[in-house]
Amino acid sequence: LVQSENLRFKKMQQQADASPINNTVSSPTHTAPVAGPSIRACFADVYPKGVHLSPETESLLQHKFKKRKALTFDEVTLEDKPSHFHPNDVNVRSFITRKVSLKSCGILSAAMDTVTEQDMALAMAKNGGIGVLHRNLDAETQALMVKWIRKKINSDGMIDTPITFGPDDYYSHMQKEVATNRWTFTSFPVVDQSTGKLLGLVTRDERDFVSADDNPQLKEVMKKLNQIITAPENTTSSEAYKIMKENRVKKLPVVSTEGVLKGMYVWGDLKRDVNNREKFSLDEQGHFLVAAAIGLGKEDVARAELLAHNGCRILVLDSSHGACKPAKDQIRAIRASLGDSVEIIAGNIASYASAMYLLEDEEGARPDALKVGIGPGSICTTRSVTGHGIPQVTAINQVWRAVQDFGSRTGYYVPIIADGGVRSSGDIVKCLASGASAVMLGSMLAGTEESPGLVINKNGKSYKTIRGMGSRAAMESRSGSRGRYYREVPGSTSSSTATSSTPSTPTTAAATPTTAVIPTPTTAKSSSELLTTGQAQKMVPEGVEGLVEFKGSLSRVLNVLVGGIQAGLAHTGAKDIATFQANAALWTQGHAGVAEGNPHDIADVRN
Repeated sequence: LVQSENLRFKKMQQQADASPINNTVSSPTHTAPVAGPSIRACFADVYPKGVHLSPETESLLQHKFKKRKALTFDEVTLEDKPSHFHPNDVNVRSFITRKVSLKSCGILSAAMDTVTEQDMALAMAKNGGIGVLHRNLDAETQALMVKWIRKKINSDGMIDTPITFGPDDYYSHMQKEVATNRWTFTSFPVVDQSTGKLLGLVTRDERDFVSADDNPQLKEVMKKLNQIITAPENTTSSEAYKIMKENRVKKLPVVSTEGVLKGMYVWGDLKRDVNNREKFSLDEQGHFLVAAAIGLGKEDVARAELLAHNGCRILVLDSSHGACKPAKDQIRAIRASLGDSVEIIAGNIASYASAMYLLEDEEGARPDALKVGIGPGSICTTRSVTGHGIPQVTAINQVWRAVQDFGSRTGYYVPIIADGGVRSSGDIVKCLASGASAVMLGSMLAGTEESPGLVINKNGKSYKTIRGMGSRAAMESRSGSRGRYYREVPGSTSSSTATSSTPSTPTTAAATPTTAVIPTPTTAKSSSELLTTGQAQKMVPEGVEGLVEFKGSLSRVLNVLVGGIQAGLAHTGAKDIATFQANAALWTQGHAGVAEGNPHDIADVRN
């Protein structure tokens, strides 16, 4: 496995040399800001007076608050109301920041190293959500991931760097490379190694006719250039789709006027993307949207600048206690450097006072969204370790009250992102009813195909690993986790600046734009990231690690969630989220009500 990874990194580095990340950082000025995120309607256009909640919900939650009683998802339920439409007609577009809205009810994948790297972020964008790249890696690798994701739509669906072979390569060499790199695709362009000109194409059809006793050179096996349908440079995905459909070909190499290979379209992925393009989360430049987590240290300003100059428009301040002076200082520093060219999500918080602390700033440096949740996550132990944290429904509503009070004085309202504790689409609906506009999901997405890590078979079932960023393993392995929980130790290098001598570089697979080589920070980890035995013993974990059941593709999981949310809004008679929030009526329920609402009195329960 180690040898395989080393070979992959070697090829990734070769491809990265042809497309380096943008390390150019302009001086701190607002004169030429980078173009902002996709804007159909701003938060202020839809919610000019902030999110309006129903009188029933406001009254219930305020009554509980006065008694110092906090509620979470299982303790509340929603009242049904008449509906005159089908749930499929419900629009679940919602805001994650003041300028950015998402089609899939504002679902973000968590900035965890077992949840969101480049494959997850790309899949989230293709399904109407957005991925938040974790920061448990060096800044250069994180920026490369951003660039890789954005280029997936910049090339209009084309594989811009297909893996190629030379005409004199032997068939055995190609077989070995495919096996070593575990490629699942079967078609490879054959090019002149000195000029890059396309000479032929080896597909599954050609490979099927190679005898087991033969080892020919690829020029003897390949389909010759005069037998291949090609497309000119700058062919769009819609044009490529038409060419491939008319000519009934599944591979379409793109060549320049000189015959140099510039990319390749693949029918299966192109067909899927053309049919699903309406679901994509895109910025105003037509690139896939992606967010990235950063820390609160001074060196993280440089990380933010590097991310922004490589196309990231949404930055998430990643802290277990977001209402602190370093967080306010970081917002000011980013605004001074990047102005309004980036959207800033600040958190995590769970109270009225913490929200007010982040919103009120004498310099006017405010966040564009607030992230709520201290300790509700399935892998988080902050509440048991620190004794702090408010159950999520009450926490969301308290932050909502602060946003409303601040907005009524200043006219500045921000969306709220509920982070943690969500176990079903019904919980997401309850988040919206309590005042949130979006949700961040971790454990619910950790078991999908697109999450980092391998599938583990245990006792006849398939699992994937998950660990909290405050777990001992995460904190011992990278300084990004230690910084999030204020556990940085002297002598360890911040992950914002630590760079490997062989940095992992995202690459593009040859036959499918959705298959990626996942950079592995542990392989590229600087020795300065490692802790001594004594330093490791001083770590105070605020999370655990474990297994989550394998769930299949992210698309399937999100379809189920979004369908459940649509049904939830329809039960209140609302065709959009704003209408739902204004009409949803929360009730409290006891343990008997919770039991009644779940499967009961049957054996061998199956989904």
